Amino acid sequence: MSELVYIFVTAFLGMLLGMLLMYLMRKNNKPNTEVKEVQEKLDGYQQEVEKHFAKTADLIDNLTNSYKEVFEHLSESAENLLTEEQIKNQLNHRKSREVTIKYLKGSETESTKIPPDSE
Repeated sequence: MSELVYIFVTAFLGMLLGMLLMYLMRKNNKPNTEVKEVQEKLDGYQQEVEKHFAKTADLIDNLTNSYKEVFEHLSESAENLLTEEQIKNQLNHRKSREVTIKYLKGSETESTKIPPDSE
């Protein structure tokens, strides 16, 4: 009978030792779980940042295209609606904004250049 008691005591101690080991292993896994959670949050944040910059780039492209269309429209209108004399007058009145008028006309021709001594 004492052998049977030893077997039960040994089995009980083995179960206790197994439970203790399982508890310690789970306790040590919590930091891994926390690290995984933090990594998942970081990954999500990085995806949001990537989406943000991709959308920003698209919006800037759209804005650039809109400005280009406006300048092309103004250029065509200037060529169709203004005479060379009117363009010269605009250039003289808007010296500080000469680039805009030059762009409206397209490439600068000899007839629309402002002489450097007239500034």
